[in-house]
Amino acid sequence: MNDLRQQVEELRQAVRARNDFIAIAAHELRNPMTPILAATELALAIARKTEACPERITTLLERLKLVVDDFIKRATRLLDVSRIEAGNLPLEFVATDLSALVLSVVPRYDAMATRMHSPIDLDTKGEVTGLWDRLAVEQIIENLLSNALKFGAGKPVSLRLHSNAEMAWLDVQDRGIGMPPDQQARIFGRFEQVMARHRSGGFGIGLWVANNLVTAMGGRISVSSSLGEGSTFTMTLPLKPAESDRIIQ
Repeated sequence: MNDLRQQVEELRQAVRARNDFIAIAAHELRNPMTPILAATELALAIARKTEACPERITTLLERLKLVVDDFIKRATRLLDVSRIEAGNLPLEFVATDLSALVLSVVPRYDAMATRMHSPIDLDTKGEVTGLWDRLAVEQIIENLLSNALKFGAGKPVSLRLHSNAEMAWLDVQDRGIGMPPDQQARIFGRFEQVMARHRSGGFGIGLWVANNLVTAMGGRISVSSSLGEGSTFTMTLPLKPAESDRIIQ
């Protein structure tokens, strides 16, 4: 019995050490990129305002900004993983206009949509306001939209927002490669990718993090998909959270 307890404790210490390492690695990867992003954004702003600046330079700076943005988001996701695993990712519930949040996120992906040849079709039904963690919801929207663009196969991507007196729904639909039922059943697991041959170079944890964040706010994410016909991810959120939905457990 004592040997078993010792083994359990050693496993717990190993998990804590792993989580500490992930958190430290995420900080070390993300922090140096922040000033690089700021310098890139400044250079891009100057290039856009300078008539004599070659269009090629502006295009390269735009691509550099996208790469740096993507790197920072991946490092942030690693940090979120360590916090979720440790059960200490707090949520701050404030009045949030989901319609305005979606409208602010979509333009950030215009360049990616152009590069992927997947125009974004947006349909919001007036103001949809609820008590949510704004940063968490923003991260979920970004993840679902970027995922749809990556696997959209050069076809339009649609976002539809609607609500009733108790719930809000956001549907993010692509018309790309789709996935079979067995992959739909495990797509929200950690380190999963939709299709091995369509790996995008990410860690495969984005949907897992998004699912944990939605669950922590009392909601859920579901997916409906058919091979060759695309996928629709639906985020469902209650307009008011339960008192217990304050920290990811």
